[in-house]
Amino acid sequence: MAPKPSAIRKNNWVNIIFFAVTTLVGLIGTPLYIYKFGVTGSEIVLLVFFVVVTPLSITTGYHRLFAHATYKTNAVIRFLLLFFGGAAFEQSALQWSSQHRAHHRYVDTDLDPYSIKKGFFYAHMGWLIFWQHETDYDYVKDLAEDALIMHQHRYYLLWAIVAGIVTPLLLGALTGHLLGAFVLSICLRLTVVYHLTFFINSICHIFGRSTYDIYATAKDNWFIAFLTFGEGYHNFHHRFSGDYRNGVRWYQWDPSKWLIALLGKTGLAWDLRRVSNFRILEAQLAGENRRVTDWLARDDKNTEFLKLGEIVQAQYDSLGQDLVKWEKAARKYKLMSRRQVVDYSKRNLAEAREQFDYTHHDWKALLKQYLTAA
Repeated sequence: MAPKPSAIRKNNWVNIIFFAVTTLVGLIGTPLYIYKFGVTGSEIVLLVFFVVVTPLSITTGYHRLFAHATYKTNAVIRFLLLFFGGAAFEQSALQWSSQHRAHHRYVDTDLDPYSIKKGFFYAHMGWLIFWQHETDYDYVKDLAEDALIMHQHRYYLLWAIVAGIVTPLLLGALTGHLLGAFVLSICLRLTVVYHLTFFINSICHIFGRSTYDIYATAKDNWFIAFLTFGEGYHNFHHRFSGDYRNGVRWYQWDPSKWLIALLGKTGLAWDLRRVSNFRILEAQLAGENRRVTDWLARDDKNTEFLKLGEIVQAQYDSLGQDLVKWEKAARKYKLMSRRQVVDYSKRNLAEAREQFDYTHHDWKALLKQYLTAA
């Protein structure tokens, strides 16, 4: 039996006041400060540093490391991610991960903490200021075994204040710009980072492309990905949440993926989890098939549409068979290459890939014909 919804309508005055003060000081105080005092290079560097490092600690730490366990790393890296993640004032890693796991498990239902079905504003930030949520820590029993995570959770306010307020103020004071650090590196930075993070729950569940799960509210949005260090490829993420990448293509902007890969290359991260390219391609083809067959099924009494549906299904089945053959050939080639017996398996792999490409070309031509009409 699924648990009952744990949110009640109640103003969260702590969050309301915090958001209001930081937003007003950030948006109104910044131009006033610049007008009166100007802005120095050191102030810009400090602002950029916190605008980059705090959301990166959320994406690579809170999200991909703690919430989804897509890789492993050492205690030093975990501490830095917890420290600067705390500076983002987005709750402890334990609470954040529990709510995020609930979001994935119950997406778009009443059990989803920030369900887009309750409206854009609710998903964006309303759930944080006008609702009170009971966090179910049963979702994060694995994280509760980590002493460092639990220390940050128990003393979260101390971590957040030291990392997000004391540290930038101290650095600002050392450069002679204490007020500038407060206005720019705390208030303006928090306002920017908050809303960039919130875009994932709001914009990326409405606007974008559904490549893998075509009827999921989660969408791939390249522009939001650019603003959020790769988190905008949300349709892929909801389909393959165990992958340390969100932007799976080489050309997709995903600095979080690149940072994790760099940590892996240097030995600071290991066990990086990634979904097979064959599974990703299989999901993409399934989405394409669903889109065209659903379009044809809009008139199930149309004889011509029924015949076209049979053609599409036959082509899709053939494509799936060729994909399986290609995958088997790739596995065999990988096995044989370890044994240094590669000639036959390499030729077999090339033939399987060529056959798939041939069938895939026909499939794309078929899609273009019907989806253009749609």
